[in-house]
Amino acid sequence: MNKDIVIFGDNKKICLELKSILHKKHLRIDQPVIAGRHLESEILKLVESAKGKQIILVFKNEDLKNITEIFSKNGIKDICVCPWDTHYIGKDNIVSDSCILPIDNSKPRLNHVEIELSESCNLNCKGCFQYSNLTEGKSFPDIHVFRNNLEKLKEFFWGIGKIRLQGGEPLLNPDFLIFVKTAREIFPDSDLRLVSNGLLIPALNKSQLSVIKQNNCTFNISNYPPTQEKIKSIKKHLDEAGVSYTVSLPINIFFKSLRSKPVQSPDISFNNCIFTHCHALANGHLAACSHQFYVNRLNTAFDLKYPADEPDEVVDIYHTPLNGWEINEIFDKPRDFCRYCSAGMVPFKWEPCPKNKAKSNDWIVKHTLFNTKIIPIMQKSSKNFINKLRHFKQKPKRTRLKKHFGKR
Repeated sequence: MNKDIVIFGDNKKICLELKSILHKKHLRIDQPVIAGRHLESEILKLVESAKGKQIILVFKNEDLKNITEIFSKNGIKDICVCPWDTHYIGKDNIVSDSCILPIDNSKPRLNHVEIELSESCNLNCKGCFQYSNLTEGKSFPDIHVFRNNLEKLKEFFWGIGKIRLQGGEPLLNPDFLIFVKTAREIFPDSDLRLVSNGLLIPALNKSQLSVIKQNNCTFNISNYPPTQEKIKSIKKHLDEAGVSYTVSLPINIFFKSLRSKPVQSPDISFNNCIFTHCHALANGHLAACSHQFYVNRLNTAFDLKYPADEPDEVVDIYHTPLNGWEINEIFDKPRDFCRYCSAGMVPFKWEPCPKNKAKSNDWIVKHTLFNTKIIPIMQKSSKNFINKLRHFKQKPKRTRLKKHFGKR
């Protein structure tokens, strides 16, 4: 950095610490600007007063997408970000200049992407959202394809808010650590998560856990009944290694949401959905919803015809004429596949269910007044609360400072 610097953020303590660190490097730093209630108007004032200066944004990770877009629309492309809540604040409230990440703000940010590291799972839940209990054998993505896909995605987006490496069970992939390191290298800004049922975590050795910690990766532990029996030992193992993690509420209930026949409009299902913007990446394609990738497993097992990988529904990132702004815009709207989703998710008791015992009705909603009318009303009224609760439960138990991860 050889410019005068303006620090703009929502955490006064961290902004002042960052100023002190940069000042010791003989850089010229204005007094930090702390965001208030009128964020957009404050940004517009900052744009005018900070011309020719290097702007560093010190905000929560989830807020950076919208904030950087406002700067971009006002012609400010040269920006650095410091997503302090997921990366850079440690046990002793320490911040480091290695936390400052330059971005290309001529491109937008993608807020979320899910990537499957393993088709198979060691639990085989009935009605699995990824249809993992319908898979046979072990199949893992190619690490070179994974890298190429993420590097190509970087051509569309300056960053990704959250990357969820999942399955199936991702720890079944013997090379899962290489995927973690690759994702961190390419997207150093991301809130990187390994989504696991946790049962294999106690078998991870110190070296493996050290790699996860060094790459600022958090475990998202899905608290299924078998997990609940071992959760104390799982948490102890991670605590001793200093690895960040979250544990979901106990999962004793699963939900199904597929309709046997599509409705005319996708709007109601999209507006009721509590998983909108859970985009997925696979085989060089980006989809608004992971159902579009994995429903083929249901089709194959039960000779069904749900649309999957339709050219108009997914984005071929190697051949699309769209830019990142246009991809975000179309993914913010209902997709045709939403017509196959019920406006309300129907609950059933969690239980393991291997492929030879699975039935199509484990995923398909039976058409009744309660399922199609009453549940959607209940889900719509509770959607905001459910999303806030899920967000709260996904905050890492501990977030420690990780220095020098990713490329600078």
